[in-house]
Amino acid sequence: MGVDLGIADIATTSTGHRHSGRRLNRTRANDRKLRTELQKKGTRSAKRRAKRHAGREARRTRDINHKISKHIVAEAQRTGRGIALEDLKGIRERARLKKPQRVTINSWAFHQLGAFIAYKARRAGVPLVHVNPAYTSQECSRCHHIDRRNRPSQAVFVRLQVLRLR
Repeated sequence: MGVDLGIADIATTSTGHRHSGRRLNRTRANDRKLRTELQKKGTRSAKRRAKRHAGREARRTRDINHKISKHIVAEAQRTGRGIALEDLKGIRERARLKKPQRVTINSWAFHQLGAFIAYKARRAGVPLVHVNPAYTSQECSRCHHIDRRNRPSQAVFVRLQVLRLR
């Protein structure tokens, strides 16, 4: 079972199940706005409040990552499949993004999610393999044909029929 990690949808499995990041991204934006206001204020109580709020933000993200990883491993175990997970090591250095996108990608806890999936898969006896992330969003899971037209939009994957001439 392939797992595609992303920002709009935190995790999308090859079985078609999506774990949306919409609510998490919205709360992160609100947290970022509150943090900015508290840092501008600069008082001792504002600093204390910001520190307490940072702990909440980290716990919320960890909780969501636990829930998503638990669901992915349970689905793989139920269907008797292994898990293929993208190896996103060094993505922050490789990705060239505009400033607003940098904030989004740097607050994304994909490593933590991968670690949770790995330890839960090991505990459940589900095989896990890390794959090269290049073109995974455009690759057909059945025939492994890679084409940009397979992914006309973020939310849609279209399986193109490939005619192979002999």
